[in-house]
Amino acid sequence: MVFRAFRTVPVTRSNPAMATAHQMRWGRLCGLSVALSAGLLLASTLSGPAHAGEGEPPATASTNAAASWECLTMQPVLAVNGKLSHTAAHLASGSHLTILAIGSSTTAGVGTSSPAAAYPAQLKARLEEKLPLVQIDMHASGIGGETAVQTLARLQKEVVALKPDLVIWQVGTNDALATVGEDNFRALVERGIAATTAAGADLILLDQQFFPAIRDPARYERFVKIVTDIGLKTKTCVFSRYALMKAWGHQSATVLQAMLARDGFHMSDRGHACMARLLGREILRAARQGMKPVAALTPGSENRQAPVAR
Repeated sequence: MVFRAFRTVPVTRSNPAMATAHQMRWGRLCGLSVALSAGLLLASTLSGPAHAGEGEPPATASTNAAASWECLTMQPVLAVNGKLSHTAAHLASGSHLTILAIGSSTTAGVGTSSPAAAYPAQLKARLEEKLPLVQIDMHASGIGGETAVQTLARLQKEVVALKPDLVIWQVGTNDALATVGEDNFRALVERGIAATTAAGADLILLDQQFFPAIRDPARYERFVKIVTDIGLKTKTCVFSRYALMKAWGHQSATVLQAMLARDGFHMSDRGHACMARLLGREILRAARQGMKPVAALTPGSENRQAPVAR
């Protein structure tokens, strides 16, 4: 299997209308949650035209149908853990926001047709669409096959070098599939949280992916639970990709197939686009609790109730 790594080059945009004299007080911010699919909504806005890349599954009538639908949400499945205070402050002021997305193959875009289809680039585009006055600098640092100990070593260096406002750490899949001990994995994640906090950045843990051929589901789900428990213990935000992808499978095998690449393991363009859309929406929703940022394109739009397909 060929893995690829890439780093997005920060894109500098003009910011002609920096908000001033708006010292907003934000309430509890980190209500980050994966929302389970309650139905499906036709969505040409999911990712634009579908890309047929090397990682995409063969097109069939059923997968094409599923690919043209977007996930809807119901009740959040995660508890409120902490705050995204740095992120909220930047969104409120209209200043630039630096994001470090770090992890293994998902962050590197393995399974997608191009780096532009991977979730970091998709998330950047989503945030820029909703926050036109905020400059989004996205640094994607993904190396396929890494376990937590390898990513941690890079994380500790990159948070110092980049000084990000928000870190999204995709972690845990390869550890659960390898022979990494559970206590060792827990300690490594806690060290990563400490390093990010010491660097003055907000943190979102992006947990393990779900896929149908998990060899040891009991062990795998223990590792998922470790990430959840650490988030609660340390008041760190956790976006449960595992719950999201498992919900796709519960919805139908066709939906999950459309969200997975040809290998049945990595996420496809559609899976990345859907996850980025949900993650972007939850970041904005968390930062808009209490007061709406002056830099928003359409204040309150993220809180509108989405229609449910009947």
